[in-house]
Amino acid sequence: MEKIKKFRFSLNGIVLTAAFLGIVLIGTVVNENFLTMKNILSIFQQMSEMGIMALGLTIVIITGGNDLASGTTMGLCAVVSGLCLTSGMPIPLALLISLAAAVACGCLNASLVALIGIPPMIATLGTQMFFYGAALVLSKGNSISNIPREFYFLGQDKLAGLPLQAVILILLTIVLAVILKKKVFGKHLFAIGNNIKASAYSGIRTVKVLFLAYITCSVLCCIAGNIQVSRVATARADMGYSFLMPCISAVVLGGTSIDGGIGGVGGTVVGVLIFAMISNIMNLAGISSFWQQLATGSILVLVVVFNKITENSKLHLKKMAGKKAASE
Repeated sequence: MEKIKKFRFSLNGIVLTAAFLGIVLIGTVVNENFLTMKNILSIFQQMSEMGIMALGLTIVIITGGNDLASGTTMGLCAVVSGLCLTSGMPIPLALLISLAAAVACGCLNASLVALIGIPPMIATLGTQMFFYGAALVLSKGNSISNIPREFYFLGQDKLAGLPLQAVILILLTIVLAVILKKKVFGKHLFAIGNNIKASAYSGIRTVKVLFLAYITCSVLCCIAGNIQVSRVATARADMGYSFLMPCISAVVLGGTSIDGGIGGVGGTVVGVLIFAMISNIMNLAGISSFWQQLATGSILVLVVVFNKITENSKLHLKKMAGKKAASE
């Protein structure tokens, strides 16, 4: 099994590296300003919110699940935060209430999946519309402006020359990478993704682990939502709605199996960076956003095909290993 996983990650690493270098080359050809520090910082700023949301999706997808409500969770938390901030509430309290809303969203998703047993895609498709509807009701379908200037720091300030949101993304990536590789919770996530029944029989509290996974995803969506509110000084119900498919694509492109049991946050961040660079190149070239959507969809299809090819290769290696063991 270790050889199979190493094969998958080495193949995926080659593809990621080739894609990254190819896009950098295209970018420099399209516009000479692509590799300037100003544009690189712009890319980091653009990718941070999507990257944080994609980290949360990585955790859930490793368990063999998915969270189609992650985009609307981000929007709902943004609206809650916006309403609290414009009411004159202190920033720490507004953030705390927004995080509480995220935890509630995660608990609802986990209850449907882990307790009732509804397939994750179906459960979170339902909560996707529920959260979006709740955000529309709270905001009355309007944008929430007049965000206090004191809140702008989260999405507009810099730390050590980097956008603050990029620093937050880097720190979250490091923390989650350590959890996935070194901590018991991380090992349980992979075990559930490989075989949830076997995990339960071995003593893993699968319900608790799934609850923590979905809550983590929702909290990260909340963080992304608050950063976007700070950056654009507005809160809307549809914030994050368009992030879902690019995030899932980035997660799978980064080496996380859509079937669960295999993955990591480092590859996810590289996947998000690739999508951000593609979007940036198209903007520099003056290409319509409609074509950007087409490009995203095309990449998603290619990623799914690539994932299937690697899965088939994995099965072939497993069969070969079985035959070799039998002959010995």
